Amino acid sequence: MSTPWERSLNIAGHKVGTERSILGYAGESLVIGRALVCGYNLFFKAWRDSKYDAVLDHDGTLYRIEIKQSSKIESLSVTSGGRSGEQISRDAASREEIVSTKDCDFLIGVHSMSGICWVIPVEVIGIIGRKSINFALLESFKEKWGIFIVTPPEFGIEGLKTRLRAKSIDELKSIYSSMSLTGSPAAEVTIGRAGFTIESEIDRYAYAIWEHLALQAPFTNEEEEVEDNE
Repeated sequence: MSTPWERSLNIAGHKVGTERSILGYAGESLVIGRALVCGYNLFFKAWRDSKYDAVLDHDGTLYRIEIKQSSKIESLSVTSGGRSGEQISRDAASREEIVSTKDCDFLIGVHSMSGICWVIPVEVIGIIGRKSINFALLESFKEKWGIFIVTPPEFGIEGLKTRLRAKSIDELKSIYSSMSLTGSPAAEVTIGRAGFTIESEIDRYAYAIWEHLALQAPFTNEEEEVEDNE
C-alpha cells in the first residue's frame, strides 16, 4: 500500500501523547470529505463520545456510520470502548468490544497515510470476529462507496439495514439464489496470505451475500484505475 503522507506525519511537532487522538480526528475528516465528494449528505457527531461517528444519507435512507482510522499498512482495529486519554485509569477493566449492529450499520475504515477507505457492512465485522483485521481480508470492500446505491429487492423494505444474520438459513438461501449465486459458500476465506474460518452456516451465506453486493457496487477500484490511466 502506498503511503504518500507518511513523511509528513507530525512534522509540526504536536504534543507527544496526543498522536492517537489527532489521527482519529484526521481519519474522520478524511471519510467525511470522501463521502461529500461521492455526493452523499453526511451528518457528523457534535459530541466526541457519541455511540457512532456520523449519519450518511442516501436518497432519504439514513445509515449510522462508525469511522476507524489506521496509520498502519497491514491492519485496521475494529473495536470500541477501549481506554483512551490520560484521565482513564490503567487499572480499570477494559470495555473494548468488536463493533456490532447495536453500534452502527456500516463501518468505514480509512488509512490515514494514503486516504484509502473501506466501506464495510458492520455484520461483516462480526462474522470475521477479530479485533484487528488484516486489510487483505477487506479487499472486497475497498473503496466501495457505491454500495449505498445498491438496493437489492431481496432485502425488503429495510434495504441495506437488513440484518442477514438474524434471518433463517432458508431465507438466506433464497436471497443467495435470487442473486444468481450458486454452490455453497466456503467456510474458509483466504485472500493472499490472510484468511479466516466461518463456522456458522448462516454466517457463511450472510458473508457471501454482503461480499457479492460490495462487488456489484459501482465506483470500484478497477474503474478508477482505468480513468486514471486514460
